[in-house]
Amino acid sequence: MPVLLDNLDLTDKLNAIEEKALSIVDRATDKAFNVDDYIVNSISDTVGIRFSNWLSQHPLIAWLLNHPLIALVISLITAILVVRLVLTIYRAIASIIDRMWLAILRSPFTILKVLFGWEKKPETSISTTVTNYEVTNDSVKLQEIVTRLDLIQQQQQEIIRELALLKQQPLTIEPQQLRLVEKKIVSNQ
Repeated sequence: MPVLLDNLDLTDKLNAIEEKALSIVDRATDKAFNVDDYIVNSISDTVGIRFSNWLSQHPLIAWLLNHPLIALVISLITAILVVRLVLTIYRAIASIIDRMWLAILRSPFTILKVLFGWEKKPETSISTTVTNYEVTNDSVKLQEIVTRLDLIQQQQQEIIRELALLKQQPLTIEPQQLRLVEKKIVSNQ
């Protein structure tokens, strides 16, 4: 039986050691969690304070953070405008590059034209008048056309005056006025 008592004492001692070890581990993990919480809280407090100071210095951004829908709309509009600006710049650069390549490709021919004098000679200009899609140098015909245009303009003025008079008179047309209109129509034909 003495062996049994030693086993019991040994198990009691082992249980006591296990409990002490568990309590030490529990205290260490609690301290670690406390240190972690302290570090996280310190960092979040520091960042929060700096962020709130920055927002107090930039009230427009603080207002946008408080109004997310308006901020989203403004962000979309800004993004669209930036994309359009970038595309416009890209097209301008592409156009400049195209012109540069064309100038480079044309340069040998331009140099040859300058060296050998292969340029077109300027044409002598003749004073012409374009009337009714025809080119004419005949001043008599031109004078007839101008005279006809003047006559048409005078007839137009006459018709406008008669219309003004008719608007002032009652709507009834007398036979004598009707004959006058018929005579003018026949004489114009």
